[in-house]
Amino acid sequence: MEEQDYKSRTLTTEDGRTIIYFDGKLHSWDGPALKYAKELKKKDEYYLYGFQYTKDEWLEARRDRHGVPPDKNPQVTSRF
Repeated sequence: MEEQDYKSRTLTTEDGRTIIYFDGKLHSWDGPALKYAKELKKKDEYYLYGFQYTKDEWLEARRDRHGVPPDKNPQVTSRF
């Protein structure tokens, strides 16, 4: 059985792009998976497991990744 390597890889190209991928797919929980140099005048792109998201969609997915139930979440103040 082949052992899996579950680490993110970062690649920097000659034109200044920074590409972060996981398991062969663009992916980053920490920021944009595809960052462009300022000279290229392009917006950074956000990906999770190879699927592209807008920044707002990515932030929403990132916020929901821990899955804390409402009764254990300190941000929820209402009790029944």
